Amino acid sequence: MLDLVQVFVETLNRCFKNVCELDIVFNFNKLHTVLDEMILGGQVIETSSEQIMKSVEEIARLEKQSSTTSLIPKSISERFSR
Repeated sequence: MLDLVQVFVETLNRCFKNVCELDIVFNFNKLHTVLDEMILGGQVIETSSEQIMKSVEEIARLEKQSSTTSLIPKSISERFSR
């Protein structure tokens, strides 16, 4: 369980460039996306921080291309994409 929490924090650090509480508060949808890539139906499906980041970046890229409803609101993803 501790390893899972450590991978989660490492992935959030990669995602937000040194994650802090405000990143979590204002980007909770992205946080849920990361968590969804790690855990599915109560089972751990991915523990590689690199693979999780690739999946999250792919989701964000597809959302930018799409004009449909997104998992990460466009105002938040545009503000924090660096």
